[in-house]
Amino acid sequence: MARDFDNFPTYDQLTNKGDYLSGIWSDFFATFVQTLQGYLGQNGMFVPVLTVAQQNLIQSPQEGQLVYIVDSNTPTLPRTAQLQIWQVVAGVGQWTVIV
Repeated sequence: MARDFDNFPTYDQLTNKGDYLSGIWSDFFATFVQTLQGYLGQNGMFVPVLTVAQQNLIQSPQEGQLVYIVDSNTPTLPRTAQLQIWQVVAGVGQWTVIV
């Protein structure tokens, strides 16, 4: 028999009362989202840096997924790099270079 952990109280030694896991998770996620929004607002967004081979290993990209492709086969610096987005047009998905 499965237990409903959302309604299962856990004892908090600091407050000397029972807290429910659903409240703990909602508080955690609210704090996490606020922290992430603050960080991204100050520092910008990080996009995964991949080689073409690594990009080809993505089995089911989601529409709007961004990747920064670095051609690791280029022997000299600077390397060729592209920001690409997965777009679905008329039911067909493909990586499109953002210019």
